[in-house]
Amino acid sequence: MSKLKSSLFVIGNLLVFFSIYSFIPGVIDYYSQGTDWVVFFVISIICLFTGLNVSFVFKKKDHDVDILSAFLLTLISWVLLTLISSIPFYLGTTNLNFIDSFFESMSGLTTTGATVINDLDNISKSILIWRAMLQWLGGIGIIVIAIALFPILKIGGMQLFQSEFSSKEEKVLPRTKTIAAGIGVVYILLTILCSFSLFLTGMTFFDSIAHGMTILATGGFSTKDMSIGFFDSLYTEIVVMIFMVVASIPFIYLFQAMKGKFSDLMNSSQVQFFLLLIFISSIIVSFWLKRYYEVDFLQALRISAFATISISTGSGFSTYDFSIWGSFTTLLFLFLMLTGGCSGSSSCGLKIFRIQILIKSSFTLIKKIIQPRGVFLPSYNSREISEEVLNSVTGYFFLYIFVFGFLSLLIAFDGQDILTALSGAAATLANVGPGLNETIGPSGNYAGISDVTKLFMCLGMLVGRLELFPILILLSPQLWKR
Repeated sequence: MSKLKSSLFVIGNLLVFFSIYSFIPGVIDYYSQGTDWVVFFVISIICLFTGLNVSFVFKKKDHDVDILSAFLLTLISWVLLTLISSIPFYLGTTNLNFIDSFFESMSGLTTTGATVINDLDNISKSILIWRAMLQWLGGIGIIVIAIALFPILKIGGMQLFQSEFSSKEEKVLPRTKTIAAGIGVVYILLTILCSFSLFLTGMTFFDSIAHGMTILATGGFSTKDMSIGFFDSLYTEIVVMIFMVVASIPFIYLFQAMKGKFSDLMNSSQVQFFLLLIFISSIIVSFWLKRYYEVDFLQALRISAFATISISTGSGFSTYDFSIWGSFTTLLFLFLMLTGGCSGSSSCGLKIFRIQILIKSSFTLIKKIIQPRGVFLPSYNSREISEEVLNSVTGYFFLYIFVFGFLSLLIAFDGQDILTALSGAAATLANVGPGLNETIGPSGNYAGISDVTKLFMCLGMLVGRLELFPILILLSPQLWKR
């Protein structure tokens, strides 16, 4: 019970913060002479008084949060905020039903970017900025969780990144505050820089702010139906590509680089691998487009680079409809979706370092078969990969593929075609957004999908965003007996 009280105290404070957060789009709507401001103000008032009361009732002298409380806090916060943030979609001018509202909200907070809203060009600014704010909040939230919690719990090999921010203490809240402060500064500065850069390329002030928030979150929500393609600007696309890549790099390295320490960033094996993967994939897709669609190479490179970076980082922005590029790009993008970006970033997916470890382990196994008496030890960033890390990564990989397959089957069982099932499962589990066919691809959205499939996809978004284990661990009786 004391563990639950610790979590409720933090949730109370979170509700107070969310009351201020939800007040912002209400102010924007009020001055825009819209009608949604009433909904936002009511949410703000309810969250404020509820949060203050919960914080007061469960106030303790010691507010430290242990491991179980941290898991409870993570899961309850995500679900609770999703429900609250869905209210403007349900009661506002978008007129979405409850399932669609929940789907849009979950897609926002998990930085997935899958949308059910039609005609974004004519949606109120308060709703558009609310979507962007949800993704921005979800982006920084998962970065802090990934750096503070996952290394302690050794989730999927994350113990490789144990640092001064991630000691093995049971009490995690003080360390989380330290991380949030450092990461928050970097996150805000990069958001401002991205928004300002977009404004210089010709975007309106509103569009630049909204896109700046969703780009840093690798979220993909846009203010336009045509996404970034609406602006038809090479300079805009270059800025978006640069910051999508930056947002997929470990924020700890970016924080250290801002203090003048570039060595970790430049020498990071996963950053190098990630950039190389994007470069090679972009070149290959360029040649594919040039050969089969007779596109000029420079134009093909521009188109392919944007699509490849968007898919690899899990952002989901688009300039062209890549769902009609043929079977090769469909399979390649499916692989890139599931792979994702770097650990400790706002990107999701399996993460680059796990792919690297599996590759190194496979090569080591081949060497042992060829030379049975030889001693071969796989290494990562000049450090030996322990048996514990290898088992953790292998187990995570198997579980991830199993969940992907199971989610695909659930979607297919509901009557969706095979490409919708596979790409929809990958797009939601890896928090990418658009699928790989015309129904849920860049030129479409998820509005036409059945409510049952949307609920399956919501579960996939949450499980994928929290990297599988937090939800599974909370279901373990052994943890609750501790």
